[in-house]
Amino acid sequence: MVLDKYNNPRLRGRSSAPSDRQNSWSRTCFAAAISGAAILTAAPAVSRAQENDNTTEPKRIENAAEEKRISDYGLHLTAGLDLLYDDNIYRVNDNIEKPTADLIVTPSLEAAYGMPIGRHDILLRGKIGYDRFISEGQRSKLRLDTEAKANIRFGATCLITPRAAYRQQRADYGDINAVTENLQKFSTIGADFTCERPGLFPVASYEHDTTRNAAEFDYADQTSDTFRGGVGYAMPSFGTLTAYYERVNSKRNALGIENRINSYGLRFQRAVTPITQIDADVRWLDVSSDSAAVGSYDGLGWKVSLSTQAIPRLKLTATTERAIINDSLIAAGFTIDSSYRIQGEFSISELTSGGLYAEWDRRKFRQDAALRPYSITADRNRRFGGLLRRKLSDRFDLTLDAQHYTRRTDTSVSNYSGTQITLSAALHF
Repeated sequence: MVLDKYNNPRLRGRSSAPSDRQNSWSRTCFAAAISGAAILTAAPAVSRAQENDNTTEPKRIENAAEEKRISDYGLHLTAGLDLLYDDNIYRVNDNIEKPTADLIVTPSLEAAYGMPIGRHDILLRGKIGYDRFISEGQRSKLRLDTEAKANIRFGATCLITPRAAYRQQRADYGDINAVTENLQKFSTIGADFTCERPGLFPVASYEHDTTRNAAEFDYADQTSDTFRGGVGYAMPSFGTLTAYYERVNSKRNALGIENRINSYGLRFQRAVTPITQIDADVRWLDVSSDSAAVGSYDGLGWKVSLSTQAIPRLKLTATTERAIINDSLIAAGFTIDSSYRIQGEFSISELTSGGLYAEWDRRKFRQDAALRPYSITADRNRRFGGLLRRKLSDRFDLTLDAQHYTRRTDTSVSNYSGTQITLSAALHF
């Protein structure tokens, strides 16, 4: 089970390769990360390493978090235009047949609105775009991404965050491996609770996720419920340690199976030095399925990230993760996903930044041929890329991203590779 930086579960796994559906929408986070000032990673006060508890550093971090909160208030608009060239949009094996290349033009508009209500606030975000394929026009589709959440504060440090999200997009051909169309729709509703403070504090969350596909791919329709509870301990000189239990029930009604994941984990976050941070999440995974052929899995899962700015203007980050993924267009009971990533982010100047990254990913699919035929049981994916971002003014910036991806399966069926080049422009209001 994957946890985000707030220990919230993420059920959906990464795609087998960066597809055209991901273009600049999924690159926004990395582009922001390598912008000049964003080289410095913000963190909660309780996760900072301090020489002693009397330091003024936590106050600075708290003020930074408060400034970020205030900056979210009001109405913010962003108009974007992405030009994406992909030389293998259908993810075919280029050793067997000639790949189809295309240029995808995506105009988009994003609106974000934040409103304070006393100590509390409401945050709304929506993004709409249209992926226009110049040659393969039948692939052109509307893209939506919306989110709403509220921060309800009570007591000294307690916070409840109810949230809801909806997203729709073209499916990734990396897992379909056929020239056909599938519009995926994802929805999430849930809430998080914490009272993070120095000393012991509770954490809890619930999330209900649904994935819906076109009729031809209804076997991948999934409904999941995630429950999590735990206890955290935080001190400025120590960092934050959270012990948690998590339960995930994932149903695929079309296949008539349910997968269950029990996770028993520890997460540790700390700035080891002012220039080095570690975030380590290690858990024991107990996975079972209604299908005897799918079987069970008992073993370690983890997500460990180490970043450093030992070299001025350069941030290096290494991440490794093993997780159980339920959500895939491959008819898997579940997937055991192991991934590794290294990246470097360099601030060239106050207005220009760049980065290089490399990813390796291996998936093992637990499947039942009686439910749906399959031809592969494992695959390996690699991605190498670079990104350059130029801030032309306070409101306008350009981003250039280039990457090469490769997939190899254990049976050599559905192998593919390709290259993507994206030029993105964003105008902020």
